[in-house]
Amino acid sequence: MRQSEIAILACSLEREDTLVALHAAARMIPGSNAKLFTTGSFLRRYGPGYRRETLLVARGKSSGRRGGSDIRFRGDLVLRASGMPDVYQLLAPGSRGLLDSLAYLLRQSGLAKFEGVGWIDGSVFAPEPYGPGWAHDDIPNAYGAAVNAVLANGNAATLIATATSRGVDLTLDPPEVPLVLKGRVALGGSGAAPRLDFRRAPGSRVLEVSGLVPRGGVVKKQVAVPDPDSAAGLMFLGAMRRAGIQVEAQARVLSREGDSTGSRAKGLSGIPESAFDSAAAMGTPGWEAAGRERVVSILKLASPGAAEVVGIVNAWSLNTEAEALLRLLDPAPIGKTRERGLAELARIVSEAGVDTLDLSLVDGSGLSPMDLVTTRAIVTWLTAIDRDPNLGRAFRDGLARPGGFGTLKNRFAALDSSAALRGKTGTLTNVSALSGYVTAPGGERVVFSMVTNGNRSSVAAARDAEERLVAVLARGRPVVLPGPQPIGIPR
Repeated sequence: MRQSEIAILACSLEREDTLVALHAAARMIPGSNAKLFTTGSFLRRYGPGYRRETLLVARGKSSGRRGGSDIRFRGDLVLRASGMPDVYQLLAPGSRGLLDSLAYLLRQSGLAKFEGVGWIDGSVFAPEPYGPGWAHDDIPNAYGAAVNAVLANGNAATLIATATSRGVDLTLDPPEVPLVLKGRVALGGSGAAPRLDFRRAPGSRVLEVSGLVPRGGVVKKQVAVPDPDSAAGLMFLGAMRRAGIQVEAQARVLSREGDSTGSRAKGLSGIPESAFDSAAAMGTPGWEAAGRERVVSILKLASPGAAEVVGIVNAWSLNTEAEALLRLLDPAPIGKTRERGLAELARIVSEAGVDTLDLSLVDGSGLSPMDLVTTRAIVTWLTAIDRDPNLGRAFRDGLARPGGFGTLKNRFAALDSSAALRGKTGTLTNVSALSGYVTAPGGERVVFSMVTNGNRSSVAAARDAEERLVAVLARGRPVVLPGPQPIGIPR
């Protein structure tokens, strides 16, 4: 780490003094520590219990017994996305994700057959799928998936390479994902090390796959889906089929931007947008209330609460989902943008005492190397959230912890559980960061941040330094480093 840049700040939340400080005013690339500002701002803006609803509205004709389980519907079915991250399966492993949940509820409502068009309306967000500075190499990976308002499974799918007697079979889950698999994965001996590599050019739907799978083995990787609105439409129809609904329909994307090319269309023929807005505001009268010129609400599915969503995003460091939370900060009703979300974020953190000169963010996830933050800003922000009686515990409990939940699951094995470490990691090429809270003997709580830039070849040394710092803080009051230091917790 001799040629790395390192910034550290640790302060006592009880005594309000500085314990360790090194280059605390230096602006550093924070990696996913940027999410602390996005998620914390979201909680401050909306509160821990805030939820948003995904809506299904319909226009057309239904037949079948009233209240029965054999309803046949012919017409338009519109999924109006909420923009909230789809984290059901992470909150409760084994549960259904958003699209499968909606399909299940449709079948429970009695729908047995659907003919017509399944529309995806993601207009709550403006069409800006990637953040500034995101690398082309990130695009095929699940962590670099494009942002949209549906966010089904984080706009990712599972690439599965299965060894068979004939070679290696490549499949996708869900199978409706519009990717074309090309390439060849070799079949190796039973003791061979598994490897699965892939790449996809920007704008392409061809996923080039290579690697090796040992005999009898299965290798899985998460990949980003292309054009997530269109993909969501195809996956929704597939989810309906899996739920037992007969589907004879096509998937299309509803656009308010006027793009009517390909599978996108502006509005539905003969029906003004106000009709859909009115349907969204009403209850759920059921299939028999729909008509060829009457739009009704069929289903409303609420998201998990904001504190649960934020906890999942922070603990597992979900990039696409963090970008969605940033856009939801934009007060506009539709067409929410990254830029207006960032402006709202800056207002919120400034009111909490963060010097905006210490903060220069261009995205909500920290995936961009253009983001710059000081450890002073991070500690100030974490301190302000901790002191908020409505948010402090919910935010802190949602951070990763050693041996348990999130990105710290396999770290800090030697740290005593009494230290109650809760932290947010941040990793990019040549960047490592760790910020959060730890408890020293006697119950003194410490807020800290360490960011390292310029790591050569590996972040292993930086992570080792982070673990040594936390171990020192957990043992009690360390010696303050020499040089000019901030006085108390920065304000």
